Amino acid sequence: MNTPQRLRAENVALGYGGRRIVHDLDLTVPDGSFTVIVGANGSGKSTLLRGLARLLEPRTGTVVLDGKDIHSRPPKEVARRLGLLPQSQTAPDAISVADLVARGRYPHQSLLRQWSPADQAAVTSALELTGTTDLAQRPFDELSGGQRQRVWLAMALAQETGILLLDEPTTYLDIAHQIEMLDLCARLRTERGSTLVAVLHDLNLAARYATHMVAMKDGTIVAEGAPATIITAELMAEVFGLACRIIADPESDTPLVIPLHQKNGKETS
Repeated sequence: MNTPQRLRAENVALGYGGRRIVHDLDLTVPDGSFTVIVGANGSGKSTLLRGLARLLEPRTGTVVLDGKDIHSRPPKEVARRLGLLPQSQTAPDAISVADLVARGRYPHQSLLRQWSPADQAAVTSALELTGTTDLAQRPFDELSGGQRQRVWLAMALAQETGILLLDEPTTYLDIAHQIEMLDLCARLRTERGSTLVAVLHDLNLAARYATHMVAMKDGTIVAEGAPATIITAELMAEVFGLACRIIADPESDTPLVIPLHQKNGKETS
């Protein structure tokens, strides 16, 4: 008997105000996968992620988490099952890195359960995993953009959820730290069995790290599957309007997108 996947969207429509962004979409996130959502700006990637994270209620359809409508679960219960690294966040003034990461333990607190050694161990582990241990006592507002991004990830990891959603997690990071961040995500999947869903703009990094890829256009899914299966020149033209050649990445043997040079609006090779 097949066990239902933990996170899925069923006939979901999402939007803001009078504008609908995501249209009647079905998506099942494979358990234990590193699922990456790609698409042009305005395609609905981040809107879909917000819907999966319970930050945006569907106009129609249902987001299902562990067999129940995610909006029927209390927020604190959802936060024990699903972590989120959003695109932008605001930290309290003068808070230290350690105190900010410790806020990731809030879903596990109650009147009967206060701070425990398990909470401290989770924070320590999250700082170590993200390489931010040496920043623990520093004020968060003194950090660089890249350092802040790693601290936000540490806070999400401190929640110790089985599912982690990441909206453009490599924002503000230089190329070395982008690789470091995505390597960490890959280790969370292979070593901890975590399920990750990320929005990424860099197609070649997405192809290198994703085990499952979702390509969106105009609020719908136009293709999904293993990167080696769905990344084609035809799909890149359809989704991004990009003329390109696809070759094998010499380092990872994953698809590598090579844009074609254009001269006077015409493709040249």
